Amino acid sequence: MKTLKSNRLVKTSLLVLCGSVTLVASSAWATLVTWNLNPDGLNADVGSSSHDFTVSGYTITARGYDTPSTPHELFFKNGGGDEIGLGLVNTLNNELQVDSNGNPLNSIQLDLRSILLQGFTNGKIEVGSIQSGESFNLYGSNTLGNLGTKLNSTPYGSAFDDQFVSVPNFGTYQFISVVAATLDVLPVAFQAMIVPVPEAASLAPAVCLVIVATAFEARRRRRQTP
Repeated sequence: MKTLKSNRLVKTSLLVLCGSVTLVASSAWATLVTWNLNPDGLNADVGSSSHDFTVSGYTITARGYDTPSTPHELFFKNGGGDEIGLGLVNTLNNELQVDSNGNPLNSIQLDLRSILLQGFTNGKIEVGSIQSGESFNLYGSNTLGNLGTKLNSTPYGSAFDDQFVSVPNFGTYQFISVVAATLDVLPVAFQAMIVPVPEAASLAPAVCLVIVATAFEARRRRRQTP
């Protein structure tokens, strides 16, 4: 009876261990990557209408445009508080603007082609400098420099100031653009999740079976040894 209980205890312990290993293998690999669009907190011209942002070896590219697709030099803005991000040179407050009819005058487009090819999911964007009465919209496109399709049904207002919001239909479009819907706004950061490697996670159960079988075989041999 003691042997039976001992075997059950060993088996239960090994199964718990294997369950833990499987969970770690499937979740620890997933990594949230955040690209700060003004990583050094500068307040200066970028010197170009495009700029690469690389974090942990993963790169996205931001490009500034005047509507519809005229390149516009980018500006690292640091106005303190929620006004630290990526804007444009020689616009009001160095931020994205709209005309009197609410049509976007400028945009900042994020080129996500590289990270989408690497399997990133759950894209989110953070926009700041959204005071009361100000708001922004998101657009998706598969053509460089083209706004494409508006992704949100209603503008993101001041309740979303400096908050990450999910990009609707993320993965459908290679390029995501931020525009002002009312007054002016400032893109701050982008983040996405790199998904687990299926091969790595799927190996865990097989490894655990080998561990369990090996443990019981070793135990059987010890008991048979005089």
